[in-house]
Amino acid sequence: MRISIEARPAQIESAVDWVSGFIGAAVDKRIAALEQQEAANPLLALHFCETFALEFALANARRYRKSTGRLPMGEEYFPLYSFLLPASRIYAALPPSSQKPYIGRLRDAVNGSFGARPFAYEVSIATHLMGQGWDVEFADYAGTARFDLLARRGAVEVEVECKTTSGDTGRKIHRQEANRLAQLLLPTTQALAEIRGCHRILIVVPDRLGPSNEELEGIAAAVATAVNRKDQADAPTVRVEYMFDGLDPWHEPGDDVMEAISFFEQRFGRTNANLMFHGRSGYSVVAVMIVSAKADSVVDAIAEEAKKAAGQCSGSRPALIALHLVDEVNRHDLESMLRSSNGMHQITHAVLRSEARRHVDTVAFTFPQARRTDGRGSAWLSGNLISLYNPEPLYPCAEIRSIFRPSGQM
Repeated sequence: MRISIEARPAQIESAVDWVSGFIGAAVDKRIAALEQQEAANPLLALHFCETFALEFALANARRYRKSTGRLPMGEEYFPLYSFLLPASRIYAALPPSSQKPYIGRLRDAVNGSFGARPFAYEVSIATHLMGQGWDVEFADYAGTARFDLLARRGAVEVEVECKTTSGDTGRKIHRQEANRLAQLLLPTTQALAEIRGCHRILIVVPDRLGPSNEELEGIAAAVATAVNRKDQADAPTVRVEYMFDGLDPWHEPGDDVMEAISFFEQRFGRTNANLMFHGRSGYSVVAVMIVSAKADSVVDAIAEEAKKAAGQCSGSRPALIALHLVDEVNRHDLESMLRSSNGMHQITHAVLRSEARRHVDTVAFTFPQARRTDGRGSAWLSGNLISLYNPEPLYPCAEIRSIFRPSGQM
């Protein structure tokens, strides 16, 4: 299969009609439920918008069309339309036997933990392959294999397995639970914000931050106790330390959040942790850090996903594992990472060190896409990536290494 990867604005309408016919009502229902949760806890809004960006965009586009008779064309809808156009064309090109599981996957995405993002990533990789001149078979939906895509160009065949990660992968503190806890802490942090100066609260849980209301309420009670004591409080599920840093200047989170994070990480003596802020500009700030007594295992968790991906390939052809990471990294930092040992090298080593996974030729780490334009009316989504190669592949294949090299490789 190879579809056209070019489209005009007039063709968006039919793509929205296509997806609405299958999941429109279900998406509307889920977004309404998420909006109810946001109303009860506004701190969840950013997490939901990041995780379910496509669903929010679709629900909002459907509402807009219902009230105006036309689709919205703002910047925030570009990722949605860039997904729906190839997704609908792929569906039309699939044999009937593959269309049902393809739509089943789309419907499952509506209620999945990560929404449509994993499905959209698979579509984006397939679309990229087609744009590079490969014919693509959706092997998983056809029931012919466990891997996602079989790409063919001439006599060359490459197996492709796609995996997406979340910002919580391998982390002890998940954002949704942290935001739920933040809502429970509001009475305490609001009261502290009325006291001039810089306040710090360190919350240390023994392992994972659990999702139960009882546990989160117990932690909130311990925080209130520590603040009232102006010291610390211990409970079976948490240790809390309250510190007053006086009236010295601090970085205002509202001015530059990254500077504020760096500043308070230094004050707490801990990095890469969950930080939340409450305060009054120029008067007070309350910085709350939530950490686990046990270290995160992000690299190990992603490595396990990559190894599972390799295991879904047949082992009889060269394979490409495409891993989508949720955090954007600029090109300069990518070049530095490529030339120095880091988590991506560790993940790739974990995949390739087994003799049973020598069929994996390439592990590609992709990053969030952004809208690009040529200034003459054409626009597209494009993102950075790093490809790491097997130095001794079981099936040497020069073509597989050109898949993500349309404009020169770092």
